[in-house]
Amino acid sequence: MQEELTLSFILEKGLDNINLIDVRSPSEFIHDNIPLSVNVPLLDDAERALVGTCYVQKGPKDARMLGVDIISPKLPQFVRQIMEASKNHRMTVAYCWRGGLRSGSAVGLMTLTGVNIFRLQGGYKVFRNHVNDFFNDFSDEYSFINLHGPTGSAKTHVLRSLESEGLRVLDLEKAACHKGSNFGDVDEPGYETVNQKNFETKIWHTFYNKGMGVYLVEGESMKIGRVSIPRKLFTRMNTCINVVADVPLDARIRFTVDNYKPSLYIDDIRRSLDRLKRFIGKSGVDELSKLLDVKDYETFTKILLESYYDPLYRRSIPENPDYVIRYENIEEGKKQLEQIYMENQTS
Repeated sequence: MQEELTLSFILEKGLDNINLIDVRSPSEFIHDNIPLSVNVPLLDDAERALVGTCYVQKGPKDARMLGVDIISPKLPQFVRQIMEASKNHRMTVAYCWRGGLRSGSAVGLMTLTGVNIFRLQGGYKVFRNHVNDFFNDFSDEYSFINLHGPTGSAKTHVLRSLESEGLRVLDLEKAACHKGSNFGDVDEPGYETVNQKNFETKIWHTFYNKGMGVYLVEGESMKIGRVSIPRKLFTRMNTCINVVADVPLDARIRFTVDNYKPSLYIDDIRRSLDRLKRFIGKSGVDELSKLLDVKDYETFTKILLESYYDPLYRRSIPENPDYVIRYENIEEGKKQLEQIYMENQTS
């Protein structure tokens, strides 16, 4: 069999049917990686920097020899990690940045140990180009039902409940590790490592897994936290079906308190509140802060919804939505949205 495999072959075979080994450094892997891959780095971040500096100062030959010196003591551990990842007898494929020295070294070494392993032609770079092309030439075979609603409408919970039952859902907030509000990074432990590349990879992976057809998605602004929805995807979403959730204020207060868990994340909420000074003034922030002091989370939430979030929402709500649904709990909203989804399902 050939030593190199193309990305198209791997995607057709199925990512979940292949052991993908990313031999890049940990920081490269965290920045973005091919979904379901395992990081088994040849060089850690500090070692990679040393080799890179040597390459610039002394040239490629000295840099390669330095790499050999660094890697040699770690070879037994490196081999064992790849053998562990390969013991399920699936095809194993290694990749680095562009299918060059690092993945080639890994393939050569593992072949000597009797492990059948291949290299991804073009490495991570060819995968990144594939994701870029996917969004730049976004297929019209994908369509959307956008769920809009004021803050606290439990839209995310309704969508995730439907996703758990097998409906196609594009969970943009999960990919962004952000709830799409000023307090959106509260209780989102993955937020610090989110960037535009890994955000787009997560979205691409959803489409790859679930295929073409109609998707439920939360109506969002183009920017979510620190990332932005790819432009052609965002444009497509805005030309599709719009559903508006009409939820009573008391239910929205209850949903919001349950969702943000102020008793557990009070410090994070205070930091987020401080960012609202330019919108509601110092006196407004001071008033809300006092409510946090006495743990009156319901009044705190009511004031924020009525004085800050609702005016913003009224400026963004679709003027002529295709559907309006009314509910006071997640189950009611779920049933109504599922019915709309089934009415508009084309594949």
